[in-house]
Amino acid sequence: MATVKDVALIAGVSPATVSRVLTNKGNIASETKARIYSAMEQVNYVPSGQQQAGKSKTVCLAIARTPSDFVGNAFFSDVLCGISDAAKQIEYNVLFSLAYTMEEQIEKCARLYKEKQAGGFIFTSVLSSDKDMLLQKMQELQIPFVLIGKSLTHNVFSVHNDNMRDSYMATTYLINKGYKNILLLTPNVNQDVVHDRIHGYRRAVEEHGLHIASTHVVYCDDDEEGIMRTLERVRQEGIVFDAIMTMENIMSLSALKYCQSKGLRVPEDLGILCFNNAAYLDKLSPSITCVDLNPTLLGAEAFKLLKDIMNAAPADRIHKSVTLPSEIIERNST
Repeated sequence: MATVKDVALIAGVSPATVSRVLTNKGNIASETKARIYSAMEQVNYVPSGQQQAGKSKTVCLAIARTPSDFVGNAFFSDVLCGISDAAKQIEYNVLFSLAYTMEEQIEKCARLYKEKQAGGFIFTSVLSSDKDMLLQKMQELQIPFVLIGKSLTHNVFSVHNDNMRDSYMATTYLINKGYKNILLLTPNVNQDVVHDRIHGYRRAVEEHGLHIASTHVVYCDDDEEGIMRTLERVRQEGIVFDAIMTMENIMSLSALKYCQSKGLRVPEDLGILCFNNAAYLDKLSPSITCVDLNPTLLGAEAFKLLKDIMNAAPADRIHKSVTLPSEIIERNST
């Protein structure tokens, strides 16, 4: 078994310096700490006190995205609130870990778990291209985790919405309100949630005999300028639409602004519906109809499931997938 001296030798520091880093004492340079943590990983060193410690009462919400991907997106903050509220009730702690790449996220999670800073992880908004890498590595390392979302290739603990069901429900709702040319506006992001919502949308319009699914799925940048530019391009190309369904709530603000700039009345000339509820949607004029995905409940259920996993022996962990309900909140935009 590796010792402090082994770590010190590889890191090029004294054993006393390693001990100060492990106990978080003294003013140790970041570069020195990085060398020590790297040396610990190389020799698979785990502090003896941590080896004997009880079960961790800290969970970590981990996201591998850039800040611009989630700043202003109420979904992430609502998920975090759900986790935090559930954790507080039983005196657990919550960490938040942000990484810019999946490789960085895996490295950070492995280190946090090894150092006993977190006993398990909740992952959300994982890109489709990263999902297999993440789930396979977590399973190899036997690190407890819950995925907010679903995986078709790995048998994992997960909590999710049925995004295909929700999109079908939203599209059918708009059709029943009299809208026949529904534009689905989506960022060009490789996520299962996007693919599933497109599939649900297409199924609904085809079942109602509208035959518009191919031309009315429109990809765009998710900033205001990109959305406004895309909607103008679509109109210039002669694509007729009488309703806009946006993948995110923040995108609906730009859709509403576009309508106002063109003198289009909402909901008389054009209806607007978005996925993910947010408090500000009710304060707009007109207020925006949405599909409420219950992200606070997603976070709470993910925490409860992760807590059970963390407190169970690996052999006793029976994989579980939880699908939560969603609902349409009707407001003045439809």
